[in-house]
Amino acid sequence: MKAATAVRPCHPVLRRLRRWSSLLMALCLLTSTAWSQSSDAEIPRSVQRKLLRDAARLTLRLAAQQEDLRFQRISIPRQPMMEIYEVLAAIYRADERARTLERCNVHTFPNPSIERCVVIFERDASWAAPLREGITETNSPEINELLDEYDLIIEKHVQWNDRHDAMTIRSTEPLNMAALANEFYNVEGVVEVDLGIPDVSGSDIELRRLPDGWEVTFILRFGSLFDDTGQSHIWVWKVTDSKRVTFVKEEGAPIPEWMRCQFEQGELLAHSY
Repeated sequence: MKAATAVRPCHPVLRRLRRWSSLLMALCLLTSTAWSQSSDAEIPRSVQRKLLRDAARLTLRLAAQQEDLRFQRISIPRQPMMEIYEVLAAIYRADERARTLERCNVHTFPNPSIERCVVIFERDASWAAPLREGITETNSPEINELLDEYDLIIEKHVQWNDRHDAMTIRSTEPLNMAALANEFYNVEGVVEVDLGIPDVSGSDIELRRLPDGWEVTFILRFGSLFDDTGQSHIWVWKVTDSKRVTFVKEEGAPIPEWMRCQFEQGELLAHSY
């Protein structure tokens, strides 16, 4: 039997250079598209990042209608993701209601997973020796290749139960974590990958393709989130392919007073979960 060869991760400086390169590429994409249209409201960088995560999740949801995400690419296709980002950005620029919803943190529900996963493995796995010594590295060639190729970070290592340990893997940009989990299952000693998808429901953004554009629904959920007794309030916009934004309707259960948040503009809207 061929002995396993210990492969150390890239030098930290190289990892940082790759990370900055990845971030610069994402920023260039945002710059080339997000600022290509005239806007009534400049989009802060923090909001751009949130909208980009929303676009990534919505892109994966549409892709999941065609094929299970586990069997698709780990990298999220940039063109459809940026197209959806532009739809969300157009709504944000055009309508103060959308900007208020963002300030109340109404974004996509964290499903599918795009940022983190927890890899659960046998405690005595030989490749986990550095982790057991408090070093966020592994001796697994397969894991190290994944870390380098997709610019992943081992965020922490913990004891999971009496037989298993776990390490949290974080991505520096949105990825199809379901497909990434499949790769970790190929590593000897890995018994499970937890994608961290909540068991309860929550506020969300839904997207539906129309013949000439998109219908976008922002959903605020409240009440019991563990069963079917919860309630919701929605806001719906239509965005044409030329990025013309039309507010369609607002409807749903009255927003409870205790959920409401207030801003300098004097507007009231509900806190999201």
